[in-house]
Amino acid sequence: MARQAIKVDTIRALFARSGNQCAFPGCTHPLINEKNQFIGQICHIEAALPGGERYNPDQTDKERNGHENLILFCYPHHVETNDVSEYTVEKLKAFKREHEAKFEKSDFKIDETALYKIMSEMDQYWAQIEKLNALQHSLSELAVDVKAKVSFLDVIESCRENISYLSGFFDTFRRSDERLPEDFNNMLRRKGIDPEIFADIPYYENPFKNRNWDFHILGVHNRMQRLQIDLMHMEIKYLEEFLKTNSKDRQARERLDYLKGAFAKLIRNARIMD
Repeated sequence: MARQAIKVDTIRALFARSGNQCAFPGCTHPLINEKNQFIGQICHIEAALPGGERYNPDQTDKERNGHENLILFCYPHHVETNDVSEYTVEKLKAFKREHEAKFEKSDFKIDETALYKIMSEMDQYWAQIEKLNALQHSLSELAVDVKAKVSFLDVIESCRENISYLSGFFDTFRRSDERLPEDFNNMLRRKGIDPEIFADIPYYENPFKNRNWDFHILGVHNRMQRLQIDLMHMEIKYLEEFLKTNSKDRQARERLDYLKGAFAKLIRNARIMD
């Protein structure tokens, strides 16, 4: 699977709360020097690739390259924190929280020239990853099609489409289970067996009656609703961070305003089926 690049907006957000300083406690090493050169490093808390420090196989590429999994260090402290026994995921996340809280209101803005130089370096890296995926995939004919350069909001929209597909699948399974008793009775009749011989069996002991009812009526509804809530919640959180460094983006502002109202309505009416 081709891995997604770190987005420009994510890097802007990282620098906005960096104070232009390394996030290692007590270090004031600048990230951008007086010549507008990036002399720090964008580091993954949980590694971007297998074999890297603190790699988490359960993460998605989006999570690996998201704001919460990235931290800015100077080069020496990047090397030092490769010691995974001392610098655990929890410890690095604590470094990140404390550092960003200290500079939450500083709103440091990275120069666009430096930003795009960083992005150029990252683009080259991800191009290499995509090349590995396209040419060295273990089963190239079965490789999952991943469009690595789409935006965060495009990924959200893809998630919504897949939720719709899943809802359709679950609905098909439910209808199939509902037909099961009649399908079974028809098979018995074809063999000359009267289905009424099972009439004395209570419905709750009949394995063909209301099959998977709890799953279809309760489980699917509750899980799909939770997924919709989490997806909308995540998009609002993203736009909230995005607008901190892109306050003039009218489209993002309008989308956030719409989602805030829709989310409030959803939360007010969402209920667990039990």
